[in-house]
Amino acid sequence: MAWMDRLRERLWGMSPWDAGKISDEWFRIHFEYAADVTHQWIGSVLDVKQSRLLQFGCGDSVTDLGIVLRHGARSIHCVDVMQGYRKLPEVALAQLGMARLPAALSYQTIQPGEVLAGQKPLYDGIMSWSVFEHVNREQVLPILRDLYQCLKPGGHFFLQIEPLYYSAYGSHLRRFSELPWHHLLASEDELWAAVQAHRDAIKADEADLALEDLGMEKYKRYIFDEYLALNKLTADELVSLVKQAGFAILREKRGDTEPTAPIPEALLQRYPREVLVNNEIFLMMQRPA
Repeated sequence: MAWMDRLRERLWGMSPWDAGKISDEWFRIHFEYAADVTHQWIGSVLDVKQSRLLQFGCGDSVTDLGIVLRHGARSIHCVDVMQGYRKLPEVALAQLGMARLPAALSYQTIQPGEVLAGQKPLYDGIMSWSVFEHVNREQVLPILRDLYQCLKPGGHFFLQIEPLYYSAYGSHLRRFSELPWHHLLASEDELWAAVQAHRDAIKADEADLALEDLGMEKYKRYIFDEYLALNKLTADELVSLVKQAGFAILREKRGDTEPTAPIPEALLQRYPREVLVNNEIFLMMQRPA
């Protein structure tokens, strides 16, 4: 039970851990880079050591573990429609030598579009890392409005998406194809054939925790289905939606990736150049007090 975990941690301290044991590059990137960037943004507007936080779309929750261990977050309630986080105790033991997860972390499996407002006391802050490109387009605005209601007046919401759909590798399929904008140039059948034909090892920084569980062939199908479900939101569309939900945007940063090869003329005729090179967006938002 959560209260027993908190009591045990208060009496005997947090389970020891050692980042020097990390051997998995996916784990390292999310435990260090993603956690540090999230903290740079959310930590600039609130004290994570004193705040109740919600992580919307926690995935394997390695980033949340990093925010707690590296930055001292007091409380992160992590929600996701899948249960990748259930593997975290095993992964934390293997990668950090940590026998018990911090009591600061709590978990909840939700249904797509499930209303969260009213389930818990209001949060000081919300975080979401590379999640909203996966949300059904019709549900994006209702979910944003629901998250608005989950925040205390004056509370903050940090949201990041990378890669954006129309960028060079916005398909999330780069682990199988290095061809820029392959998803915009090929048919669905051609793209799936390229994924199936891939025989090289997945690069360490792209090999997420699902690969080991599924095996390569099922993993290909899983990642391709994720691609098919992407909502294709652009940065401008996202900004418009968060404003419609009632959020005030305090800070916005867009990351562009200049192509190593010329953008195909056929794509420039179909899409604005700025959309094709815009790979990432960071937003710091606030529910007005």
